[in-house]
Amino acid sequence: MKIKQWGYAVLLMCLSSQVMAADIKFRGFASFVGGMTPSSSDSLYGYDDKMSFRNDSLIALQADAKLDEKLSATMQFMSRGANGYEPVVEWAYLTYEFNDNLQLSGGRIRAPFYRYSDFIDVRYTYNWIKVPQTVYGFEFPGYDGLSLVYSSQFGGWESMFQVIYGELEGQLGEVDAVIEDFTGFSWTLNRDWLTLRAGYVKSKIDLQSEDLEALAAGLEFTGTTFGTNLTGLANDVRVNGDAGNFGGLAIGIDYNNVLLDAEYIRYEVEDSLLAETDAYFVSLGYRLGKWIPLVTYSELESEPPEYLLGRIPPTAAGFPMGPGVTLAQVVGGAVQATRVETKLWEAGFRYDFHHSAAFKLAWTQSDDLTSGENGLLRFAIDLVF
Repeated sequence: MKIKQWGYAVLLMCLSSQVMAADIKFRGFASFVGGMTPSSSDSLYGYDDKMSFRNDSLIALQADAKLDEKLSATMQFMSRGANGYEPVVEWAYLTYEFNDNLQLSGGRIRAPFYRYSDFIDVRYTYNWIKVPQTVYGFEFPGYDGLSLVYSSQFGGWESMFQVIYGELEGQLGEVDAVIEDFTGFSWTLNRDWLTLRAGYVKSKIDLQSEDLEALAAGLEFTGTTFGTNLTGLANDVRVNGDAGNFGGLAIGIDYNNVLLDAEYIRYEVEDSLLAETDAYFVSLGYRLGKWIPLVTYSELESEPPEYLLGRIPPTAAGFPMGPGVTLAQVVGGAVQATRVETKLWEAGFRYDFHHSAAFKLAWTQSDDLTSGENGLLRFAIDLVF
């Protein structure tokens, strides 16, 4: 069922819930963010040397309808400044509570990749202006499917174990994507001042990338021209039903006003031109009344899929694919182009000037293998209502 249909279904339930004596609650959150780089030669996260107030700003409204003691409906409308504040339905799902420990949800749900996935847009709940982008680097939309959550306590620990299954048809960045057999789990443990989390997701991925398709088609054409079958190599370049894997670990500490957050992820798409990527961040802060100064360091590194070079038939390596360019050089260049190395420092503070609003200021310094060093100054007002 498409997201619009889910949205209409849940909306109708909410509208009719007055007759059903349901309890409807509305809540919302917003972030007003401004930022600019120090010079025209700097560019980071869509910002340049002209002050922008739209890149990271957003406002959202969520409706929760309690239809009876066990069944509820949730829908979230989101408007992002980067999209001209066009409202869209990002969450739309039903939840059935079997008991106090077990619940099943179905519909459009946020994918639990990260520790902060469920409230990644509710920025008042954490101390950065945005979660570190080396780890939380791509805006992954919700998936259509099921989520089973089991909550329990043992030995002084609070445990939440989630299992998911579904599919996704949308965009990853600027590329159209179809993701099937979207299956995974996450397990979060909390005890006093310590939070631990682990998660894993696998799926089958199709990416409609013009660049990948152009390279694959060029390989097939070259093979046909010179009487060599290069279909296997071309299919290795494409992302067509390939297996995707994502894993992550996280730790959070809130002890005697010391705040520590760290998260590590790894993801890959097997048998494709996409690089295997590792990323992590470590963030340290200290609570001083209403003030929280903090500093964050993070890295991202992508390992090029050099195995593709071994898939080139020796007799085809020297085939011309352009003026003065051989097949081996073209494939080698494409492989090396996937290499990414980014190091990032961020320093800033949070000030809670209201019981439901906070002011944040941060300086971000990025050192990237491709774009070099870039700086960014941002401020934000985050609130919940």
